[in-house]
Amino acid sequence: MSDGPNQTEIVDVARTADPSRGSFATNFGFIMAAVGSAVGLGNIWKFPYITGEYGGGAFVLVYLGCIAVVGMPLMYAELIIGRRGGSDILGAMRNLAPPGSAAGRLLSYLTGGMAVASGFLILSFYSVVAGWALHFVAVSLGVMPDATLGADGTFKAVSGSKSLSTIWHTVFMILTMTVVAGGIHRGIERLCKILMPVLMLMLVVLLCYVGYTGGLGQSMTFLFEPDFSKLTTAAVLEALGHAFFTLSLGMGAMVTYGSYLKSEQHVIRDGVAIAFLDTLIALMAGAVLFAIVFSAGLEPEAGPGLLFITLPKLFVEMPFGVIVSTGFFLLVVFAAWSSAVSLLEVVVAYFVDEWKFPRTHATWIFGGLVWALGIASACSGDVFDFLDNVTTRYMLPLGGLAIAIFAGWFLSEKDQVSGFVGYGKIGKVLEFLWLVTIRYITPFLIVVVILSKTGALDGVLKETPPEQAEPAVESVESGESGESGESGESGESGESGESGELAD
Repeated sequence: MSDGPNQTEIVDVARTADPSRGSFATNFGFIMAAVGSAVGLGNIWKFPYITGEYGGGAFVLVYLGCIAVVGMPLMYAELIIGRRGGSDILGAMRNLAPPGSAAGRLLSYLTGGMAVASGFLILSFYSVVAGWALHFVAVSLGVMPDATLGADGTFKAVSGSKSLSTIWHTVFMILTMTVVAGGIHRGIERLCKILMPVLMLMLVVLLCYVGYTGGLGQSMTFLFEPDFSKLTTAAVLEALGHAFFTLSLGMGAMVTYGSYLKSEQHVIRDGVAIAFLDTLIALMAGAVLFAIVFSAGLEPEAGPGLLFITLPKLFVEMPFGVIVSTGFFLLVVFAAWSSAVSLLEVVVAYFVDEWKFPRTHATWIFGGLVWALGIASACSGDVFDFLDNVTTRYMLPLGGLAIAIFAGWFLSEKDQVSGFVGYGKIGKVLEFLWLVTIRYITPFLIVVVILSKTGALDGVLKETPPEQAEPAVESVESGESGESGESGESGESGESGESGELAD
C-alpha cells in the first residue's frame, strides 16, 4: 500500500457535516455514549453465563481474539464511515461512495435502509423488556404492591398483562425520547456521562457487597478459571457471535455516533476503550449475579428467568435485600436506557439528515411509531419473538457484512487510513492489518455468524450449546433462545424460539 496522506490532507478531504446537527463536546462524552450503546441486557444476562459455561478464562481469551478480528475492525470501519461521511448511515455511505459507482450507491441505500429499520424494530420490543425492569424497580421500592406475589407472581403480573406491560413500555419510551430530543450534547452526551459512571460505581458497590456476604470466590472461579476442554466448536461460534453483537455493530449506531465526532484522531484508541469497558462491565455483572446465585446453593442460568425470577427470590433472603434489589434493577434499567437511546438516534438521525425533519419533531413522531409497534410486542409473545428473530438473525449480521464490504472495497484510501494518521510506522502496520482483515477475514466470519444463527451449521456441529445459554432479547450491546415469559392475555408465548443477541 502506498504511503498514506499527511495530516493536512486528511483534514482537507474530510466531509463537513452541518454544524446544526451537533457534536460530542468531549472525547469522554463520546466514549461513554458508545459504551452505553454497547452495554445492554446481553452483558448482564448472557455473556457471564456463556463465559462460565464454555471454559471461563479460556473462553475469554477466544472471545478477545474474536473481538480483534471481527469487533474492532468493524467498529473502526463504522466510526470512520460516520466521521468521514458526516451524516446518518445512509447519507455517510452515499457521501463516501466512489463517484459514478452504481454498486457503491446501491450498497449505501440498502445498508442504510436496513440499519434504520433494524433500530426501529429492535427498540420496539427492547423497550418492553426494559419496562419490565422498571416495574421491578417500582416493586423493590414498594411503589407497586406486587411484592406480595413473590418473584414468579411479580414477573407474570407484568409480562402477562397487556395493560401493565404497555404502561411500563410507554414510560421507558418517554424517557428515551426525552433524551434524544435534547440533542447530542445536551441530551445523549449529558445522560451517558452521568449514567455510565454511575452504572460502573453501582457494580463496584455490588461487588463489595457480595464479597462480604459470600459466593464471590465461587463466582470468580466459574467465570475465570480456564478450562480448555470446554472450548468446543459451539463455544468458538458463541464467542464469535457475541463479539459481533455486543459492540452494537451492524445497526448503524456507531456510524451515527461517529458522525458527531469532531476528529478521527483518537478513533483507534477510543475503539479499544469501548471494547474493554463493554467486556469489563459484563464480567463485573456476572461476578455479582453468580455470587448471589452460588451463595444460595443454586446452579447458574441465563436469560429473563435469571433476571426476573431467580434473583428477586434471592434478594428477599439477603441482608439489605430491598436496597440491593433496587440498585440492581436500576442498573439493568440504566444499561437498557443507554442502548435504547442509541437505537432511536439511528432512526432520528436518518430523518433529520435525509428528510430535514427538526430533531424534536423526528424524535416524537418516529419514537411514537416505535412505541405503537412496541404495544404489539407487549401484548403478543409471537410478535415479540418474530421481531427479535428477524432483526438479530438476519438484519444485523447482514448490515455488518455490508458495512465491512463497503469499508474494505468502496472507501477511498484517504478515508480508509484517516484514523491511522499520527501513529507513524505502527500506524502503517495497523493500516495494512485492518485492510486485510476488513476485506477478507471479517466478512468471512460474519457469514459464519449468519450461518450459525440461522441454524445452517447445526448439521456440522457435534456439540450443541447449553440449553440455558440462549436467552431471547439479547445488544446496542447487542443469544438465541430462552424464555421470554408470559406473553399476555391474548395467549402465552411460553418459550420463545431461537432468538437474537441485542447486546445493547
